[in-house]
Parts: sequence; C-alpha cells; structure tokens
Amino acid sequence: MEKCRRMPRMSGFRLQPVQIGPLRVEWPTFLAPMAGYTDGAFRSLCLEQGCGAVVTEMVSAQGLVRDHERTGHYLDTWGDEHPLGVQIYGSEPGAMATAAAKIAALKKFDFLDVNAGCPMPKIRNRGDGAGLMRDPAKMAEIVRQVVAAVAGALPVTLKTRIGWCADTINVMETTAGVEAAGAQAIFLHGRVASVRHSGPADWDLIAEVKRARKVPVIGNGGVKAPEDVFRMVAETGVDGVMVGRAVLGDPWWFRDLRDLAAGREPRMPAVDEVRATIREHLRREMDLMARRGKRELKLGAELTACLVLRPHLVRYLRGFRGFGALARTLEERVDAATLLGRVDEVLASGRKCEAPENGQGSAS
Repeated sequence: MEKCRRMPRMSGFRLQPVQIGPLRVEWPTFLAPMAGYTDGAFRSLCLEQGCGAVVTEMVSAQGLVRDHERTGHYLDTWGDEHPLGVQIYGSEPGAMATAAAKIAALKKFDFLDVNAGCPMPKIRNRGDGAGLMRDPAKMAEIVRQVVAAVAGALPVTLKTRIGWCADTINVMETTAGVEAAGAQAIFLHGRVASVRHSGPADWDLIAEVKRARKVPVIGNGGVKAPEDVFRMVAETGVDGVMVGRAVLGDPWWFRDLRDLAAGREPRMPAVDEVRATIREHLRREMDLMARRGKRELKLGAELTACLVLRPHLVRYLRGFRGFGALARTLEERVDAATLLGRVDEVLASGRKCEAPENGQGSAS
C-alpha cells in the first residue's frame, strides 16, 4: 500500500500570544466547545498534543442555578487542564449571572464564555445560543450581568456568529454591544446561524470585525487543515483561531500545526500511537464516569464510557479499511475489552490510501 502522509503547504509562520484580560494564551489556538465531544478526556488529549486552550461543552445556566447533578458533570475536568474556559448558555440575564457566580467560586476555570452562537434548533429556537443574535440588547445585558457577577475573578468572553441569517447580518452591532458591556474577547464564527456549518465562512467579515473591535477577536469557521490557521491569521488579522469539527478523532492536528510553525513536516500518527491514544481516551472516560452517581449511570461507569467513546471512534478510525464492519456494531452495548478488541481488528486492516489528508472531511 502506498504510504499515507500529510503534506505541509506552509511553514515558519508564528502565532503571537493573545491577552484576554489577565489571561495570557501563549499559543492562541482554541478547541471549540462541542456538545458530546469536548469533555475532559478529549480536551486533555488535545492539550497534550499542543492545543493552546480548550473550552468545555456548553453548560446550561438554568441547570447550574437549579443544581442539577447532570449539569454539574459538564464542569468535570481531567488532570491539569489549562488554559481552560467554561461556556454557559441561556437567555435570562439573571440566571446567566447566577450561574457565572457559581462557576467563579469554583476557581478551576481560566475564562468564562457566553454562548451566543449555537445554531442547533432546540437551542436557538428558545432564544438561547444563536437565538440571542435576534436581540442584541439582551445579548449585551447578559454579558454586562455576567461580568458583574464574576467580579473580576476570571475574564468573560463571548462566542457568536455573523448573524441569524443572510438577511440579518448584524455582527457589527452585536460585537460592539458586548465589547461595551465588558467582554474581553470575542470568538467569531464566520457563518450565519441558519446554515449551521454548510457553505464557506465569511473571513472578509471576520476581518472587518477585527478591525473595528479593540478586544481580541478569535476567528472560527472554515478551518480544516492546520495550515488554514496561518491563512486565517494572515487574511483576517485575527488574534487567534478556534477550531472545532476538523480535530475530532485527530488530537494530533495540533501537533501538526506546531510542526508546521517550526518548519517540520507533519507526520501521520503510527498505528500503535492511534491504538494507545484510543485506549488512553477510554481510560480517561472511565475515570470521569466513575465520579458520577449510580442513579445517573444506569449502565455503570465502564459501559457508559464505551458509549461516550463511540462518536470519537467514528472519527479515529474512519481512515482504516476495516472501519465499516466496526461501524455496524457501534450501537451494541459492549464492555471495554470487547470494544478495544474490535478496535484492534480495524487497526490491523491498515489505512486507506485515499483517506483525506489530516483525516478531515468537514469544516469547523
């Protein structure tokens, strides 16, 4: 089989540190918050491979206010995760402020992000996430109250999009409002909420926002390969880049980025490295699940961890020939030994030469 490899197209490009209030991020590449993916197990793997900062899955402000046990688990961390941001979502300023105060009291996060960009219908249609873009005044008020609630304990940022739909692109208004309200950085996805992740991201508009705002602007959207980070910075002037779906199943993506910056050729992870990473990922998931109560874990820590790992396995193994057979069995409830045995069978099948470079097939 012809050797699969990753070909660099840009090198020697340095990223400059970014200052977010009192927090200095030396290597401004951020792992985006992604529901069902960016728990402590995956975040810690990405940090170990060179990611500059990570963010939790989005956390319900109402759930925190009501002390829901399940919501609290979204705040669980694995090992020494830093820099680490926590993202909260909601549309009621008072609840967002109360949740922010609770988070600040934990003293375990480095910044707090307000979700004003999630395009999922069940979130945006009730006014949360991207739904806030339809009410710029409320978005700014939420930031204002959250900033007051944390009282300087940690910087407050906001993640948003360029608009609700193509006819209502209001990003200049929304970002001006949240900057005035005290947001100390803006994570900006270059698509409107209505298209979610389809179509090209508008980097020109991201550049326009960057020129207009005084606080750091972190670009997001349309970043597939590591070299796209350098291209986004060069074309838009952003202070950093947030990447999401492109790195799922590929924590080595961040290692490749640092290799490119150092002028080194990125290297495809060896099969043994993929195997070891999957096993370590599962071990960390089992550790996280073991902290949860029996009432929540009806299947037990091991089986639950195996279920949580399933969407990651789809990403880790999609470039291997035997993946199709494994994919058809992923809905089965199996223990760790059985699951890892099936993983070994897929890895033994070898890689497909035609696998996409960097193992990617979709934009962040």
